[in-house]
Amino acid sequence: MAETARVDILEVILTAGCNLRCAYCYQNDKKPRSMSWDTLRGALDLLLRSRSNPVEVLFLGGEPLLEFPLIRQGVAYLDEARPKGKRVRYSIVTNGLLLREEQVRFLARHRFSTQLSFDGVPAAQDLRGHGTFETLDRLLDRLRAEHPAFFARRLSVGMTLTAATITHLADSVAYFLKKGVPEVSLSPVMTHDPGWKNEMIAVLDTQFARLFDACLRHYRRTGQVPLELFRKEGGDDPHAPRGDALCGAPSGRNLAVDVDGRIHGCAVFAESYQRFTTPFLQERAESIRIGDYRDPAFPRRLEMYPQAARAAGIFHDKREKYSSYGRCAECRFLDRCGICPASIGHIPGNSDPRRVPDFPCAYNLVSHEYRERFPAQPTPLDVVTGRVRAYGPLGKVQRLLLA
Repeated sequence: MAETARVDILEVILTAGCNLRCAYCYQNDKKPRSMSWDTLRGALDLLLRSRSNPVEVLFLGGEPLLEFPLIRQGVAYLDEARPKGKRVRYSIVTNGLLLREEQVRFLARHRFSTQLSFDGVPAAQDLRGHGTFETLDRLLDRLRAEHPAFFARRLSVGMTLTAATITHLADSVAYFLKKGVPEVSLSPVMTHDPGWKNEMIAVLDTQFARLFDACLRHYRRTGQVPLELFRKEGGDDPHAPRGDALCGAPSGRNLAVDVDGRIHGCAVFAESYQRFTTPFLQERAESIRIGDYRDPAFPRRLEMYPQAARAAGIFHDKREKYSSYGRCAECRFLDRCGICPASIGHIPGNSDPRRVPDFPCAYNLVSHEYRERFPAQPTPLDVVTGRVRAYGPLGKVQRLLLA
């Protein structure tokens, strides 16, 4: 099997259908379309030919557990077909409402990194799915009691923030800390949020001050940092900003395959489950579409994709971008800041690829301010040299002195 370009992660959109209709979701045209087995198998072969090792398959939807039999079939195929020495990692993003015992056992057995889309306390979660808080609350309890290793090592929670839910941010994070959730990630909504007003950055700061205090107390007590934002271990994340880019998507190392076999640089540009909200976004999506992986021209189109992404104007030139809060070039968080480039196209009436939305900008300004204040965590060198001490039955580590 001939090698192909370096692809680290393949995002597999198994279905354009979903059992929820989240008010803020960019997937605004969900419908009962699903990937065929032949399409999935061919896409997985594409990943197996990648020069990268390890590689990762990220199962997405819609709601990917609507196609659980297809997930099982894909994993079985990879276990059998992967070349000797090729390591394949599995991950999934799910709303959790279909996560029954059979699915949990399968995910645990195959060591799936599992992100549960869950926005926190009922007042926040209701915007995602009215009345679903109780179901997910019970799910966390069940996973922690009956599948403790999976809960501790493989589970994370992904929270989406909107203008309507930021007043519940600190309470939601405190709720997840109390539940023992090992990892929580935050992200501002990607679509246009008409409820956001620029003066609301003060509300966001108040919430982060409370969140910071709760996480710091938790860290001092346990040595754990569940909030992904405050972790400072480093690592090579293909999604992270690179150079003058807002995210890792322009590199071509992370690809998404839609239900029909069309390849995109990121799942947010897939077309099976959305109608692009502006002509600006539609034009950009078309300009960077890589095409069907079975097309003879696909290898050449994939090779040219990074150049097409740069020409689209929304991914690069971070220093030239701006929001109502100022120019990005003047922000001290420029190198660490990442805003989804697709969100530029969701601004109503916008035609300037340099204009980033205000809410994600405000989120980055506030969140990075508090990240900067959070204590750096111990490194392996700290442990070896004795600058930290082990404690507890799991051998966790804690600094001798916490700032």
